[in-house]
Amino acid sequence: MTGIIKKTCAVFSAAVIMCCTGGCSITKEPRPADEIIEEIITYHGCYGDQADAKVEKLLAELTKQDSRQGKLWKDIMDYWDYANNELKVNVDKLPDNLPGGDNLAIAVLGFELNDDGTMQDELIGRLTVALNCANQYPNAYVICTGGGTAKNNPDVTEGGLMGEWMLEHGLDEKRLIVENQSRTTAENASNSYDILLKDYPQVDSVALISSSYHIAWGSLLFEAAFMKSASEKQTPEIHVISNSSCQIENDIYLWSEILRWETGGMLQMVGNDDLAMQYYFDYDNVEKPKL
Repeated sequence: MTGIIKKTCAVFSAAVIMCCTGGCSITKEPRPADEIIEEIITYHGCYGDQADAKVEKLLAELTKQDSRQGKLWKDIMDYWDYANNELKVNVDKLPDNLPGGDNLAIAVLGFELNDDGTMQDELIGRLTVALNCANQYPNAYVICTGGGTAKNNPDVTEGGLMGEWMLEHGLDEKRLIVENQSRTTAENASNSYDILLKDYPQVDSVALISSSYHIAWGSLLFEAAFMKSASEKQTPEIHVISNSSCQIENDIYLWSEILRWETGGMLQMVGNDDLAMQYYFDYDNVEKPKL
């Protein structure tokens, strides 16, 4: 038909293609933010510093799509690098320059219980350090965090037994906070944030207590979960400001596993439990991204 231009548009899931007498152009639809974030986590988790260029490119893509998420994940990735390369791990006590008021909480991380529901020596070692730190900072709260992990005794939890131990060894009950629903470090972190936000709004700082190999990993997941929760909920920020650890004999062996466990925790934190479990327990068969 003379003088009339026909325009035909075809819409696909990945792109919008518009063709007319003047030619064709392709406009790509933005990828879901969750997909980009999972790539950021898995690239760094599989390749560490070797993936820095790829991670920066993914962060730029995320920022273009959602500036809040872009800033959040830039901060989280910066902390991940700091936790694994610069974080000082203290032993047996906390530094002497932490806040002295009730705005500090000392969070002691649980450890898998024996099958009969008793605590393993490593968990008692963590509690011993936590008690030292609680005496060092007598106005701080103490969070005992960990759920039910005893195969043959479903009636006990890590957090519950830890809390009982702390009270038996002299901690004032008013200072004790028990989180007994979590099964992983990622859940320790998110549940602890929710409890502090709801019931202890004055707390803005956390000192983490765990085994020496677990400090970087635990600090990362707590700080990342705290940042993510505060950003998404527009609630007050809480930060991990220090740590103290108990030493264990097989530290050197366990350090070789840290990055994949951190990756599993980060994936669980963003809601991909299935992939997280693969990183935790079936890492050799994980389909890793190509660098």
